[in-house]
Amino acid sequence: MLGSPIGLVSLAIMVVAIVHAVRSGNFLWVYVIIFIPGLGSLIYFAVEILPGFFRGRTAQRARAGATAVLDPNRDYRQALRDAEMVGSVDAKRALAEQYIQRGQVGQGIALYESVLQQPMFKDDPVLLLGLARAQLQIGDGPAAQATLDQLQAADPKYQSADAHMIYARALELQGKNQDALAEYKALVRYASGEEARTRYAQLLEKTGDIEAAREVYTQVVKNLDHAQRHYRASQKEWGAIARAALKR
Repeated sequence: MLGSPIGLVSLAIMVVAIVHAVRSGNFLWVYVIIFIPGLGSLIYFAVEILPGFFRGRTAQRARAGATAVLDPNRDYRQALRDAEMVGSVDAKRALAEQYIQRGQVGQGIALYESVLQQPMFKDDPVLLLGLARAQLQIGDGPAAQATLDQLQAADPKYQSADAHMIYARALELQGKNQDALAEYKALVRYASGEEARTRYAQLLEKTGDIEAAREVYTQVVKNLDHAQRHYRASQKEWGAIARAALKR
């Protein structure tokens, strides 16, 4: 094959891909390129080199998807390296989020709490919101509520649909259903997507207000039936819950 033009071109492409991968620090790709001759080089060009020339969303998504499959720990290693070498609050927050995404929620919470102990950052809304989200993830409703109460006390004008959702769910986790209903009702007025409306309907149903729950479920279905395809796709989970509830 090396004596043919195709073989020489394939070898040249492989060499270029390997050199680029080494210079970029993408050492895992070197094994892919070598052990999957030809195809490995083409995949590398498609997800690592070409997106540099075509920086559209589709190319970026393709690159992120391929990287996640071939090297799922890449972002974690980078976050760990940044936290150790840079040590900034942003680097530690990124590492905390990586812990949480990997299912190591306790470590993420501990890291958030250690950063929040610094006087300069004790009321940082981004850190407090990240901590509250993690606390909710492990089912600690009281802690999530307390964290968001601290955020609200530090900045009474702070408003976030994400924080509001976490707060309502934290109340529901504690069995504070009437308070949670009030929060969901307020959240539905401005939150994007159908999650808030669906969770509101679920709690209405749970507390015995079946008629009101069906009205809200119906609104969820109506919103999705008249929405564009990308919105329906992004809200598929909540639409399925609402349709199933209306069939009962």
